[in-house]
Amino acid sequence: MVLTDAQFEALRNLARKKAGDLVGWIAISEAQELTELGFAARNRSGWQITDAGVSALEHLEQRAAPQSTVVDFRSAARDPSSN
Repeated sequence: MVLTDAQFEALRNLARKKAGDLVGWIAISEAQELTELGFAARNRSGWQITDAGVSALEHLEQRAAPQSTVVDFRSAARDPSSN
């Protein structure tokens, strides 16, 4: 799944809002697009992130996290081709 930067930021704002943080306003167009995807819903208190939106955000943030790379220098030092 690919979200635009604006949709991703709106989803993150909705998650922060759900956590009780103060957030800036959320553009209606992005919120409506997130609603069509099932990631947001509109109620009396404004736009809210859905459970599907929380899951999608977790998945997207996990994919965006850099993967660590570990190099085993001991194995490289024992390489017979280096002797």
